[in-house]
Amino acid sequence: MADGDMRSGRCGACGGGEVRWGEYVAQAGLRRPGAGKFGARKPVFDAYICVACGNTQLHLRLDAQMSSFIRGKLDRIWPQRGKG
Repeated sequence: MADGDMRSGRCGACGGGEVRWGEYVAQAGLRRPGAGKFGARKPVFDAYICVACGNTQLHLRLDAQMSSFIRGKLDRIWPQRGKG
């Protein structure tokens, strides 16, 4: 897990140690920004919420079918080279 990953129980924004976990079910489905709905997909996310500052992280529960769906529908963001 990367620094700032709230799955460790610590908020990456404020450093608080009271992170709560729940589920978030997307009702509208996945889409490109500004595009219409892509169908009846209802992805489930693990939601991590800092009760001190409200910072929230969503982590999609991926299986092979959802990964394939995402690859076929959403644009890829390529890693950027570090500045230095």
